[in-house]
Amino acid sequence: MAVIKRRLSKTNLSHLTSGGHRLAADKLLEAAKNQGIQTVPLDVERLAGSFGVKVKVVPMKDEVSGHLSLNDGQWEIAVNALHHPKRQRFTLAHELGHYVLHRWQCQKFEDTKLFRNNETNPMEAEANRYAADLLMPEPEFRNYINTVSKNINDIADYFDVSAYAVRVRAKNLGFSGHGL
Repeated sequence: MAVIKRRLSKTNLSHLTSGGHRLAADKLLEAAKNQGIQTVPLDVERLAGSFGVKVKVVPMKDEVSGHLSLNDGQWEIAVNALHHPKRQRFTLAHELGHYVLHRWQCQKFEDTKLFRNNETNPMEAEANRYAADLLMPEPEFRNYINTVSKNINDIADYFDVSAYAVRVRAKNLGFSGHGL
């Protein structure tokens, strides 16, 4: 039996971006599942590749986590090889958020320390929320906390993200307290 997998492309991305970052992430995860891409923990590099976005991991200055750029008609995400692998995953998801949500507004996005905790730039804040939605989908996040563990490190390991990312996600979803 032959299986034909549809490649995500610019022509069929418009339905993924309508309705805001959370809906866009949910639709993208659904498309990923249909293509056989692992979603928890998300194979974010394979997902980016399904769009035709080239991913490379290269050494950069410490204050730069990564960037998305259009080079000779090819979208490319570069991630800082010197950062922790969990940071790299979040950066890759963040830059993929720029690709899905903002690529028609700008041809280059760079994630620096200046924007990591700064929610004053709307596009950076939206890309951060999008990355969290992709890497820690709300239904799975809530289900894990309610049925498996409320321990931040357990949750971080399950979703393959940093403990800090779990804390921010939990706070944004209304969880509170030490641990969860």
